[in-house]
Amino acid sequence: MKILHTGDLHLDSPFAGLDISRAERRRRELRETFSRMMRYAGDVGVDMVVISGDLFDSAFITRETVSLLIREFSALSCPVVIAPGNHDPYTAGSVWEKTVFSDNVHIFKDNETSCFSFESLGCDVYGYAFTSAYETECRLSGSVGNPERINLLVAHGDVTSPISKYAPLPHAVLRAFGADYAALGHVHTPVATESILKDLGAYCGCPEGRDFGECGEKGALIVDVEKGFAKTEFVRFSKRVYLTCELNVDGAADMTTLGAAVDSCIEEIGAGEESLVRIVLSGSVSPSLVINTEALSENTRGLFHLEIEDATSPTWNAELLVSDRGIRGELYRTLLPGLESEDAEERRTAALALRYGLAALAGEDISDI
Repeated sequence: MKILHTGDLHLDSPFAGLDISRAERRRRELRETFSRMMRYAGDVGVDMVVISGDLFDSAFITRETVSLLIREFSALSCPVVIAPGNHDPYTAGSVWEKTVFSDNVHIFKDNETSCFSFESLGCDVYGYAFTSAYETECRLSGSVGNPERINLLVAHGDVTSPISKYAPLPHAVLRAFGADYAALGHVHTPVATESILKDLGAYCGCPEGRDFGECGEKGALIVDVEKGFAKTEFVRFSKRVYLTCELNVDGAADMTTLGAAVDSCIEEIGAGEESLVRIVLSGSVSPSLVINTEALSENTRGLFHLEIEDATSPTWNAELLVSDRGIRGELYRTLLPGLESEDAEERRTAALALRYGLAALAGEDISDI
């Protein structure tokens, strides 16, 4: 059988890192991505759609989103199986309890392992629901009831830590359970879990990145499952892509130079109008250079979103300050231990203090620093 495995959509996310208009646009695009996945499931004729938790970002869900789910689920001719996660637990009065979905939608309601059987598919689907924001114990128990059938596990949980607050899933428990494929949710960047899960199943990741902790192409998995075997294929559904890069600007002495370097960086990483880009400036620059990151990122250069972070050190040609016997030199020598600290926050504070001090001594406006 063929399934579409998705989860961690976090519909109605606030997208707090963006301005109001872009945040609303991203929420709309996230709903469109969900619709695109459901249409794809119908077009390729999957036998089942499984959603492994965090379909919603919180208990606050717009009517528009609920209507969308009802419409998209009812348009499918296959079963939909949902295991609520820590962001959208099955609780009294939750959307899961209040909403009447079409008959093809099957939702796990409690935090004990249970099963839905689909006779026409020769398949049993096991799972559980989060019933609160935290599940500190492993909620998977026992083993499959009929090893001769295709057995799936749909669950939100954490295979990376035995003391996780999000339904820890030890490797030994997963293997002993005996599912032919474990469709898991919770880990948004699943590459790190591949060596842990091996042949037991997979995390689907999220279909749209929501911040710079979720970079790269996002989507869902199409899984071909046979008895004792599962083959996964990643399909991109994300409309936009988050990208980050470090830009070394050694020797930069003015904002014009920095602007040109940012232009070249964006071109080099191949970012376009669908991209949200964060560039971290690094390296050693002139102590007198005041880096205005807002001014640098105000021109988005055709990107959907651009932000610049300053992690430079104001130490380029600093020997001139070292030899300065006046206040400027004394300021630099006083701050030098912080500038050379192994602690990133201490370096950042010392660099900012040096720039404030030098600008003040030069009679410059320090409001842009």
